[in-house]
Amino acid sequence: MISMGKTLRVLNVEDSQQDTALLVRHLERAGYDLILDRVDTAETMKAALASRDWDVILCDYSMPQFNALEAVALVKEINLDIPLIIISGTVGEEVAVEAMRSGAHDYLMKGSLIRLAPTIERELQESENRRARRRAEDDLLTSERKYRLLFDQNPLPMWVFDRETLRFLAINEAAIAHYGFSREEFLAMTIKDVRPPEDIPTLEHALRPVAGLDAAGIWKHRKKDGSVINVQITSHPIDFSGCPSELVLANDITEQLRAEDALRTKNDELTAMTQQLWQASKLATMGELSASIAHELNNPLATVALRVENLLMQTGKDDQQRRSLEIITQEVDRMATLVDNLLQFSRRSHRQVSTVDVPEEIVKSIEFVHYHLRSRKIEVVREFNDPMPTIQADRQQLRQLFLNLVTNASDAMPDGGKLTVRAALTKLEGTDAVAVEFADTGEGISAENLEKIWEPFFTTKEEGKGTGLGLAICRRIVEEHGGTIDVESHGGAGTTVRMVFPATANGSLVNLQ
Repeated sequence: MISMGKTLRVLNVEDSQQDTALLVRHLERAGYDLILDRVDTAETMKAALASRDWDVILCDYSMPQFNALEAVALVKEINLDIPLIIISGTVGEEVAVEAMRSGAHDYLMKGSLIRLAPTIERELQESENRRARRRAEDDLLTSERKYRLLFDQNPLPMWVFDRETLRFLAINEAAIAHYGFSREEFLAMTIKDVRPPEDIPTLEHALRPVAGLDAAGIWKHRKKDGSVINVQITSHPIDFSGCPSELVLANDITEQLRAEDALRTKNDELTAMTQQLWQASKLATMGELSASIAHELNNPLATVALRVENLLMQTGKDDQQRRSLEIITQEVDRMATLVDNLLQFSRRSHRQVSTVDVPEEIVKSIEFVHYHLRSRKIEVVREFNDPMPTIQADRQQLRQLFLNLVTNASDAMPDGGKLTVRAALTKLEGTDAVAVEFADTGEGISAENLEKIWEPFFTTKEEGKGTGLGLAICRRIVEEHGGTIDVESHGGAGTTVRMVFPATANGSLVNLQ
């Protein structure tokens, strides 16, 4: 159906004004707003074609100075795509067929113009379709030229290969220059020919799913001179002359990887050297500090030990004060051992290893600070499995370990709380072991500090309230006994320290280095 008022530009090739008037009436009745020009010679038709764009040419077949076949030839000569419809009252079927073969789009009889408007609409639509196809073809040609230029002039090697045969179909100059093969050599090869033999199975596996071809990856390629390079490949599926193919961009990153490896090695060496220097500095500082502490503590400890020994000599065996004096003697000895341990922190020394009952040592350690814990409103809960195997350990170091952990837990609960101490049978590398846990309900340790707690001199306590040596000494003691130690903590949710010690094996001593 034609929209009313649709403009139609008609070039009427006709020598009869009456026939032109008849065409005008039919077209206006069909709803067209006409722009019409009538010509009857080749010269006037050529001038009209040059004067404006026309939608359709309506041409009489035979005129005194011109005819339809000449009009068709003129349109073709000028190379115009305008629908040309022949309208005649005398043309026969054979003549009409000849006219159609010469390039006319349709023909109508002057006595049957009822088909005129539909024929014009059909030809206008087909004309628009032809123009759309030409525009698409032109765009495609332009695009192909542009991408061909990008392909040929790209500084990185590029090629196209057949997905089925894997043969090279196109190669750019950069690939020829970089790999050393000529264009003819490339076109006689498949992509397997630029891979080292040992990589062929991996390549074949990667090529099985088509989707796998679209991913970037690093491959080894072999150049003509036999050298092997590392290449980062990016590929995309394309249609190359009707053949399912793959467009490949190859970036040689051999030197880049070599530089990265060298930089990584240097960074590792620098990191290791820095850590060694830092540790050496810490240990040197610790040695100086330990010597100073030993001098400050050993003298008063010796005095206390001497005084207590005199008091014991003056106290009978049944005296109620004797037990207290014996405890003082034991703890003075332990303090002297702790000072010696501090001196020996950065170097290994001979230890007094014996069979130790872990729950018993825990109880004795807690008894020593019982008053301190009670004054801070800290409840101690003991959860010991029974029976419990013994371990081979230095009793003094073990008690030092437990006291350090109890003190840390106490400091983490300034407003009181609960300290749960557990001892249970477990496994360590497939053999029987004893697991010991100290779990408090204190402030916890933040995630950023959790990895630093084992470093000597690192502390989260206020200045003057901690040296940062406690956990470092604890770790050293556990590891020297062939055990493991871990800390689990979350800020505000308490801290659990878990240690595992090898159990005594078959009543004999566990080998402790």
